[in-house]
Amino acid sequence: MHRFQNIRGSLYNVNRRWHLALGLYVLARLYLASGVELGKDEAVYWYWGQHLDASYALLPFATLKLAHALWPYQEWFLRLPSILLGALSAVLLYRLCRNHGLGERPALWATAAFALSHWTWHTSSYLHPDGFLVPCWLLALCAAQRATGSIDVRPYALMGLAGGAAVLCKYSGAFLVGGLCLWILLSHAHRDRWRLLAAFLLPALAVTLPLVYAQLGSGFYLPQTLSSLSRIEGLADPFSRLFFFLVNPLFFVSPFLLYLLYRGLVRAVAQRDLLPLLPALCTIGAFLFFALYRGQIKGNWILPGLLSLWPLAFAPRTKRWLVLAAVATGTLQAAAIGSGLKHPGLYSALSGRGGLDRSYVGLVSQEDRSREPSYSWSERLCEYGGWMRFAGDFEQILRRQQIHPSLPVISTQYSIPFTLAYYGLIERQYYTIDDPRFRDLTDFVAGVQPNYPEEVLYVVRTGGSMPDLLGSIYSRRSMVEELSRHQPGCTATTYEIYHLKP
Repeated sequence: MHRFQNIRGSLYNVNRRWHLALGLYVLARLYLASGVELGKDEAVYWYWGQHLDASYALLPFATLKLAHALWPYQEWFLRLPSILLGALSAVLLYRLCRNHGLGERPALWATAAFALSHWTWHTSSYLHPDGFLVPCWLLALCAAQRATGSIDVRPYALMGLAGGAAVLCKYSGAFLVGGLCLWILLSHAHRDRWRLLAAFLLPALAVTLPLVYAQLGSGFYLPQTLSSLSRIEGLADPFSRLFFFLVNPLFFVSPFLLYLLYRGLVRAVAQRDLLPLLPALCTIGAFLFFALYRGQIKGNWILPGLLSLWPLAFAPRTKRWLVLAAVATGTLQAAAIGSGLKHPGLYSALSGRGGLDRSYVGLVSQEDRSREPSYSWSERLCEYGGWMRFAGDFEQILRRQQIHPSLPVISTQYSIPFTLAYYGLIERQYYTIDDPRFRDLTDFVAGVQPNYPEEVLYVVRTGGSMPDLLGSIYSRRSMVEELSRHQPGCTATTYEIYHLKP
């Protein structure tokens, strides 16, 4: 007997050209993300990682802290973990589809639709919690498939570890974990269900213990504060909110892919397939409540819950033209936005076209408009550039005006302090004000009260107002200078710098 005859390859091997395609996929995303400065949300995530705590997105922020420590101030290296995790997510989704019974070719098409959607492309090319949540959740789903029909506690423990890691990436991971708890309770025999539920929950709770401890210490302040995010004020009645909730994912996936996913949900209901169905229903139901009650709607919030439906969405009876359309339109959407972030001048004509470009404002609540002042889609693209030069010009103005360079910087608009913290060369304190999301990170009152600094710099986009609190603390206010942020292909954005004294 030949000594190697019992070594067998995996049942789900993919040939070399798909390995090559996966490598090219990684390189293409790395190319489009390189040379692009940090956007305002990315700068927040980086700053939070440098002042790490367990209150939110501990796993992504800890990874960013490590990447920055290994190679400081390199945007492409900071994004590299997200890009590699995006490739891992594609591999895990392929395995999920194959384990569910899809053939090699349908599974590859399903994986292509996932990997080339704008949602996956963006959140795993730039700094975003979804880029970390998705692989953790897919790993939990793969473990759940392995656990199906088994009473061995090991796959349930792996489910718990992966599910707990998903919660450490984003609060919404708790809805996904809740779906798996319901699946264990409803699909297992009474004599086994509680033992298997414990095998799942105990590792999950152990992993999430830092988050639980942090939230208990703060009275769950941050989750409550985030309830003001992404409110669309123009949608007053429940029917319009429901409609917009259902179609809002179109900002992240193509219409054909969204149709396939909703059809997968219908199939799961018809087949009473509880494993893909319950996590999807828990996530959709939770965010539907927020949409109807608070008007909070954002498409990428429910998309992780639809991942379990992917194999059903691309079941063998799916028409080929639908699959091709889903992949093609998703690729075009991802390529258009990915290229636009690297070369925003490609869409500079949008800025002169009124209505469509300015429709962005309708998706932003009044509170968020003062905190995130982008007033058009073209400005949203241009948020990823001009900050390095802006930081240099800011410090040059202080030298020219003979203002102490290390005075604290305060702003109501979080893009300013966090990007200045990343690109600035002078060590100083950075504060936000009137933005409760950053109470325990950069809030001016929480950070310095009652010993306010004697002099501060207040920076705001031109036309912005000054908080009443600052006016009551600092009676003398002098405008230092106006400063523009320039990005090739974009309209310059102007900011005002004020010097405040008691």
